[in-house]
Amino acid sequence: MSRFPFGIPNSWYVLAYSEEIPRGEVVPLEYLGRKLVAFRGENGEVSVLDAYCPHLGAHLAFGGRVEGDTLSCPFHGWRFDATGTCVDIPYASRIPARAAVKAYPCVERNGMIFVWYHARGEPPAFEVPDIAEWHDDEYIRPWVHYDWKIKSHPQDMAENGIDWPHFATVHLMRMPNHLNCDFREHTYFWSIGATKEVSTLEDTQDTLLMEGENWGLGYSFLRQRGNVRTVVAVGLTPIDGETVHLRMGVIGARNGLDEEAAREALRGYIAEHAVVATQDFDIWENKCYPADPVLCDGDGPIAEYRKWASQFY
Repeated sequence: MSRFPFGIPNSWYVLAYSEEIPRGEVVPLEYLGRKLVAFRGENGEVSVLDAYCPHLGAHLAFGGRVEGDTLSCPFHGWRFDATGTCVDIPYASRIPARAAVKAYPCVERNGMIFVWYHARGEPPAFEVPDIAEWHDDEYIRPWVHYDWKIKSHPQDMAENGIDWPHFATVHLMRMPNHLNCDFREHTYFWSIGATKEVSTLEDTQDTLLMEGENWGLGYSFLRQRGNVRTVVAVGLTPIDGETVHLRMGVIGARNGLDEEAAREALRGYIAEHAVVATQDFDIWENKCYPADPVLCDGDGPIAEYRKWASQFY
């Protein structure tokens, strides 16, 4: 029996960092309970298709080639464009009407590649937002990134961010002294001020301000301000209904240093974000999801979050 009664949420998901799919390359992927293929055409744009050729079932990533802005099947050379439509069969005078592969809406933003998933095939309900700091030369680039595969679900993992009382028991931080959460149509904004009690950082400033934005159930980012300024972008991409590929990318302000010196100065602070993330792993992988939890008056906006999350199914 599944621990999570949801299925895969309708949302945008991070498939890769931009540098992981170079121009002219084909990459096999396994997400959203299916096998996929991503390729970057000569025009520089990334496309995402189901992995199997509708002709005789070859996997398009294994031996497949990018030809111009199309993907050529390794078996018989059928070529598919970004929409999944077959545009050429080298030995046929007529292309069958059903010669197409399912294509997924795809955007590249903030140095990441996103795919839209909807269980009924409906178009994107919202856009992936720009992160201003990604375009700011004051911040190091590209992302310093970490990734893990976790036995969990995006909705359950995202709930963790507004479960403020666990900060003390899991992350060894005092209860935040400033709490705010603003739920909107497809997103919610949150902010906290927290005083650190135990930290691996050599930080002389006790108070951290964190401001976050969650867009759907697959993507979020937070800005942390304290002794340093960092931006953390988090992708929660379902591999299947009970396994998530967690990606965490971090950039930080250079504070007048050159790129190499800034990366060295920020190395400990960036690593701290990854350490904090791993502190939740044992709980995520072994907990259940109570559909009707017993909540108390200090639990924060968990009930409101669950109501908001229900729109993505």
